Amino acid sequence: MTVPKMIAIALIFIVAVAAWMVLGGSVVYRTDMSDSKLSGQVRGLWGERQVQAVPTFVGEGGGAPLQLDGSDIAARFKLDDRRRGLLWYATYVVDFAATYKVSNPGTGTTDAVMTFAFPSANGVYSGYAVKVDGHEVPVAYEQGKAVSKFAVPPGKTVSVATGYRTNGMDEWRYQPSAGGAGVVRDFTLKMSTDFTAVDYPTDAVSPTQQKRTNGGWDLTWRYDSVVSGRPIALTMPKPADAGPLVSRVSFFAPVSLLFFFAALVLLTATQGVKLHPMHYLFMALAFFAFHLLFAYMADRVDLLPSFLISAVVSEALVVGYLRLAIGRGRALLEIGISQFVFLVLFSYSFFFEGLTGLAVTIGSIITLAYFMAKTAHVDWERVFERKPRPSVMPDPVRMPAPQPAPPSVV
Repeated sequence: MTVPKMIAIALIFIVAVAAWMVLGGSVVYRTDMSDSKLSGQVRGLWGERQVQAVPTFVGEGGGAPLQLDGSDIAARFKLDDRRRGLLWYATYVVDFAATYKVSNPGTGTTDAVMTFAFPSANGVYSGYAVKVDGHEVPVAYEQGKAVSKFAVPPGKTVSVATGYRTNGMDEWRYQPSAGGAGVVRDFTLKMSTDFTAVDYPTDAVSPTQQKRTNGGWDLTWRYDSVVSGRPIALTMPKPADAGPLVSRVSFFAPVSLLFFFAALVLLTATQGVKLHPMHYLFMALAFFAFHLLFAYMADRVDLLPSFLISAVVSEALVVGYLRLAIGRGRALLEIGISQFVFLVLFSYSFFFEGLTGLAVTIGSIITLAYFMAKTAHVDWERVFERKPRPSVMPDPVRMPAPQPAPPSVV
């Protein structure tokens, strides 16, 4: 390996880095443009984040609030993720049902007014109704709220049942107390999910009981009496977004190529494989083909199949090309394995959120140890020694053949 060849390989690497930066930037741009356009469309078609507040109960004509003695709430979630371009949106269907115990501590019958605020004024809420002690009462609707009126006898407690089905996105919340912190009595909220990857926002209250079911969870929040202003909430899971993952893989690609080129230099030093800078150029293009194909296939095909197809194509390009260039042998096998490790495995580590850095670090240390052991006895002076060019001797000057002397004249 001569110094001019090393310089040529370095230039090829720099050009490849620039190409990956452009590709990664284009993926980021496409992702941002898609999110700004599509998120509003998904919210309009499917629904927004749902925040359901506890209804208010007051006496008719602006009377004092009635006492809420108990809440028994159930929310069943069915996940229905939607994909748009390079992004996933965590959409869901929720069946909400609640029964409230309302007491009249007075000495006379009170005409109660229940105001139930829906999570969104633009939402669709099917099956909404109000029943008091099993009897349905009329409902009036005004500005995203449902208003119901019913009588509560003195010293009695009535059971007010209501519920609906609607769609939402990303998150669902229930606010058990109105207007900040308040006293919550005899409170039970049960959530049932058809997914196992449950999570909670940082400002929400954790469940008091969890039970694993077939394909999901039963989550329970139960309090006899508590003072709280924090919501009860659930964050919906969603598959990994293709856009951010593809861009991270593209921006990381120069590290993979650097390790791969180091492996190729190692082969030329230890096994006598002769590779021209043009070989390095075509292999860099095969690496770039992986990321280019992955970037434009991921918004049409699921993420994992897109990754596998792109990896197989790139591996076939490199191995097929080198088989023609250097033939079969151990060197070809080592190059194929090196590409699989540095391109495929390193890139696949991005599928594991939070573990990418550790996986790449461990892989890099193992690779370094292998390179050091492999080259410990290599005479680098000899490898990088500039061999003198063979001298070119000039053609010998041909002397004219001696002419015979002319005959003497007597």
